Order: sequence, then C-alpha cells, then structure tokens
Amino acid sequence: MRAYAETLRLVDGALSALEAERQVINDLNVYPVPDGDTGTNLYLTVHAVREELERAGELESAEVAPTVARGSLMGARGNSGVILSQIVRGLCAEFGPGKQLTTTTVKAAFGAAATAAYRAVKKPVEGTMLTVVREMATAAADLRDETPIEETMETILAAGALAVERTTNQLAALREAGVVDAGGYGLLVICRGLTAAALGAPGDTRRAATPAAVVPVVVQDGPAELSRYRYCTSFLLTGPELPRDELEELLTDSGDSELVVGDAGMLKVHVHTDDPGAVLSWAVRHGSIGEVEINDMHEQTRERDERLSAGREHGRTVVVAVAAGAGNQELFREVGCGGIVDGGQSMNPSAAQLLAVVDELGSDEVVVLPNNKNIVLTAEQAAAMTTRTLVVVPSTSIPAGLAAMVAFDPAQDAVSNGTAMAAAVERAHSGEITVAVRDSVVDDVAVSKDEFIGLVDGRLVAGGAELVGVLEGVLEALAEHDPEVITVLTSVNGAELADDEISAAVSRRLPEAEVQISAGGQPLYPILVGAE
Repeated sequence: MRAYAETLRLVDGALSALEAERQVINDLNVYPVPDGDTGTNLYLTVHAVREELERAGELESAEVAPTVARGSLMGARGNSGVILSQIVRGLCAEFGPGKQLTTTTVKAAFGAAATAAYRAVKKPVEGTMLTVVREMATAAADLRDETPIEETMETILAAGALAVERTTNQLAALREAGVVDAGGYGLLVICRGLTAAALGAPGDTRRAATPAAVVPVVVQDGPAELSRYRYCTSFLLTGPELPRDELEELLTDSGDSELVVGDAGMLKVHVHTDDPGAVLSWAVRHGSIGEVEINDMHEQTRERDERLSAGREHGRTVVVAVAAGAGNQELFREVGCGGIVDGGQSMNPSAAQLLAVVDELGSDEVVVLPNNKNIVLTAEQAAAMTTRTLVVVPSTSIPAGLAAMVAFDPAQDAVSNGTAMAAAVERAHSGEITVAVRDSVVDDVAVSKDEFIGLVDGRLVAGGAELVGVLEGVLEALAEHDPEVITVLTSVNGAELADDEISAAVSRRLPEAEVQISAGGQPLYPILVGAE
C-alpha cells in the first residue's frame, strides 16, 4: 500500500503546481492553435489520474503504475494531454513494483517517457513538449548512477527550463508571438510539482524551482489568428481489433493535429476538424465511444484575446494582503496592493473571505500575502478552491509582506511575481514586540508575565519591563543581517514610545540604517519592525 500512498502524493504535487500556473499556461498557448486551454487540459489530464486512483482504491504495488497509465490515457484532454499521457506511460513502464526513486530509475524513466512521446506523434515538431522531455531525458542520461537524487532532479529541471526557453526560436508561431511553448512550460511545471512532492515539500514548488529551473514568461501582445479548423475533438474508442491505420487515415483527411494512442482494444483519439460528426460517425461503426469532448477553438481564441486585453488594460496581476490596523492597510494600498482582508493574529480570515476579495477584484492573476504563519495554510486552501491563478507568497508578518511588495510588478504574471516576491521575503527580516502571557525561559531569555518580549524571525531575543530596552534588543539581533532600511510600525494604542525615541534607539543600534516610522495600528503588537 505504500506505493499507492506515495503515488497519490506525487500526483497531488503535480496538481498543486499546475493549479498555481494553469492560467499562465493557458495564456501562453499559441501553438498548435491559440485556444488558450493547454493549462486546463494538462490539469484535467493529471486530475483524471487522481480520480482513477481513488476509484480503484488502495492498490498493491504491481497495480499502481498500470492504473496511473490507464487514468492518464482515458482522461487525456487536448493535444497536450494526449502527449502527456504517453509521457506518463513511459514513466510508469520503468516505475514498477519495488522500484525506488534513484538516479538509475529516474534516468530510465525519462528515457522511456521521451521515447513513448515521440512514438505517439506521427510528425514530431521540435519546439514543443516533445523537445522538452527529450532534453530532460538527455540531461538525465549523462549523469552517473550514484549521483544524489536531489542533484539529479535539479539537473533535469534545469535542462527542461533551458529547453523551454529555447522553444521561442524553434517555432515560427512562438517566435512571432514572443512566447515559450505552453505545453513545454506545462511539462516543466508538472515536473517541478513532482519533484517538490518527492523531496517532501508538496505544494511548495519553489523548493524544486532553483534559479536554473525558473523560466520567466510573457504572453502574446495582441490578438491571435484563428485556427485553420474550428473544433478540437477527442474521444475514447474501445472494441476488439480496432482498425487503427484506417482511423489515422480518416483523421489526416479530416483535419490536423491528429493523435491516436493506445492499443488494439482502446484508443484515445484527438483531431482538429470542421466536422466532428463525420469522425464520430465512423468511430461508432467500429466500436464504442466515450469521454467525448468537442470544443469550439475559435470561440476559445476570442475569449483568450478578451481576457488578455483586459489584463493589459487594468494591469495583469493584483495583490491581496491580509493586514490588521488601518495604518498598515493604507501602507499596503500605497505600495500597490489591490485588495485588503482584515485579519491577523487571533483573527484569522477564512478561505471564503479571501476568495470574496479575490473575486471582487476580478483578475485571473492574483498574489496573496497572508502576513501571518497561521494564515498561510488558509491562503493555500483558497488557491485550491479557485480556477484563477492564485499564488501564495508565504509572508509571515506585516513587515515581510511590505518587503514583498517592493518586488511586485503588475505587468508580470502571478507566478513570476510570486517567485520575485518570495525571494524578497527570504531576504527580509522581521521583528515583533508583544506582551508575555506567562513566565517562561526560552533560548536562555527569561521573561515574566505581562512584560514585553521581542522576537526576530520568530525567535525570542529579548524580554523586559521597559519597551525601549526590548526594542533595542530586537534591533541588536537585526543588526546581524546588516540592514540598510528599518521600518517601524506602531500599534493601535500607540507604542508608548515617541517617534524620536524610536529613531534614537535605531541610531544607537544601527547607526548606518535609514529609519521609517508609521502608525500601523495593529493590535497585540506594540511595535513591528522590518529590516531590509
């Protein structure tokens, strides 16, 4: 049963990563047609694997890989989903019972995945997800078997990112639009999600996204041309001894982007055509059809153009921040935050409250700043409950959230912003002064009930009856990071220190730092300090 549980964890990692970037992938989508659904198709294909595993129930090790392969084939959506199903098929062929996640098995799995993907496409096109999986496989093949698995995955992801970046110049449609291939980028996102889950950080794709594995993305500027054929048609065909060659000939005569994968008893079929009825009529004469999906690509392209046009008009990405205190909330608005959710320590908002503000803003690209460690999980739950691209930057304090806003660029997508803002949070340091609720000794710092205590990045560094002394203790701890700017936010009832007293304390401990003091108005914390 262990293999079953581990596989569910990996699938959930891929789903989490795709959910975070689904709309970005949709917006990149210009090849083979600009129908803006590649991200959705990839997500639904992986989700079909999740559903197939759940439907099967807890499985023995030998049954897990075939179930995953079957789920991806039956649930494959669109051109990208069908190719992904073959990549999954290749991976599953190497991860059988008893196989461990090692460099040796990963090398074999990516090799099999690339072979299966190319074999599925009659006329492989470079500059697509085929290229990306091949480059990943090539990078893996060059590694020594004894290479640590973390280094192996980092190498594979870096090779995938480089391959994605190169797609822009490999296909005329991508070069004209100035974008990378949506399917290739989507495959990289999936692999980052799988890696994060495999390394024990599900939902945190940043752990897998080292700088070399991050691809800056931009979307097409201006309307896209309509596809040659109108309807994206896919279905599952089952029956004994299916006439595959005859079917492939029919699809070639009926349209383009034709794909037929599977075996003699079950085929997944995909084609772009103006007459889905003719294809389906042929199919029902030769077997049973199911999982029928027909999408109007011309309408999808128009919807995509309207969405991107609206994004260019109003700014692509918006930020929603959780903050307590009228002054703090106004600070976030001043630095470009589009929505504010009232909350913080002891008054955590719900996922529904976060989504209400997100929906009110109406953008498909959203970054959320929780600004409290107890709200990060709620924000991640909200991200899983919406079809918008909602990226959670794990800021755990108001000063950290304000530091993140320095890196915010509304013209960039949510994922790019999330990466830059998370890096800003990592560089920043936060101090908090509050009041002890009991006597205690932590890290050799003794504090008494009702006395002030000072924390830096969550670590207790000072305690005492005098607020100015505790503030200096916090500043002394922050001095280890050599900050250039100190931001001090005072509480709703005043910090019990005048601004000149606060400035003097900063000058004593950090004489080279610039100090900015604002009436934040937060409850519970007389003083909050940010250091950058």
